[in-house]
Amino acid sequence: YYANIVGKYGLQTQMLLKKASKLDLKMIASLHGPIWRSNLEWYLEKYNKWSLYEPEEKGVLILCGSIYGHTLEAANALAVMMAKEGITNIKIQDVAKTDCSELIADIFKYSHLVIASATYNNGIFPKMADLLHDMIALNVQNRTIAVIQNGTWAPAAGKLIKAALCQMKNMNVLEEELTILSSL
Repeated sequence: YYANIVGKYGLQTQMLLKKASKLDLKMIASLHGPIWRSNLEWYLEKYNKWSLYEPEEKGVLILCGSIYGHTLEAANALAVMMAKEGITNIKIQDVAKTDCSELIADIFKYSHLVIASATYNNGIFPKMADLLHDMIALNVQNRTIAVIQNGTWAPAAGKLIKAALCQMKNMNVLEEELTILSSL
């Protein structure tokens, strides 16, 4: 709920949390979400972290937009390599098969992102382009991001992904990107 509905209003949420800290709260009743009547401290801590755009967990979320499966194959290979290096908190999401609301929730959760996308009609794979649009609209920030682009004869997704990421605040976008020419 928070990431998808309230996500872009971090500053306003911080002001509200400051005012609410002086009250004896008995419940949290958001307009569009669930009503919380217990463990309020846990939820308030989450709202605080999310509104500061701090990741919940140190880990890597690999977001993959694949047309024929080759980019997904590369994402899986990367996850195996990271696991061999001792990284234990890794999740891969196929943007073509996972609802955007779940992807956004995961983006708010993880500290590091890998955006792996096929080039499609000299642009970004459409589902990935839609996700990047939502990330901008929801004010996602404070993440470290690596980019993988795939394209058989004219890979262009990487440059366009980085241009979208430049519209976001406080993103540490790694300079090097990986280019795959069709498949590994």
